[in-house]
Amino acid sequence: MFNKHVAKLMALIFALALSGSASADNSYKSIGMCKTDFQSMDWNGGKVTVGNLKCAVEVSGSSGVVPNGSQLQNCLLRVLKTNEGTDVATQCNVTDKDGDILYSYSERKQGDIVAGGKGKSKHMGGTGKYQGVRGGCEFAATYLPENWLKVESNCTSN
Repeated sequence: MFNKHVAKLMALIFALALSGSASADNSYKSIGMCKTDFQSMDWNGGKVTVGNLKCAVEVSGSSGVVPNGSQLQNCLLRVLKTNEGTDVATQCNVTDKDGDILYSYSERKQGDIVAGGKGKSKHMGGTGKYQGVRGGCEFAATYLPENWLKVESNCTSN
């Protein structure tokens, strides 16, 4: 009887290990250093900011479709800050060493372009190896002096 329970427990542990490794295959981390170029204006009791981000991104820990290594990211950003809160939306193209592009859309509802904050992004497909790729990231943005921004992300993709 003891051996039957041990066998069932071992089978359960093995199944959990396999399911954990399947999702780990599609996860990765990235850190980006971005130069910002923003323009702002007062609008309707709040403030609108638009501009672009140009980033050097380093991907690590990936064994899925998004390769480890250096990538370039180019983004357009819109921030609306009102008494009701902050709404940050960003569309990005991330280009890898092969020239393939991953499209993403990011949203952040906290912080601003001074304090930073946490948000989520979605993979929207792309070119080459990124065609049909879905998934996304949870990220934290930290604004630095002289128009620099650091973005740290934990991501998954299919």
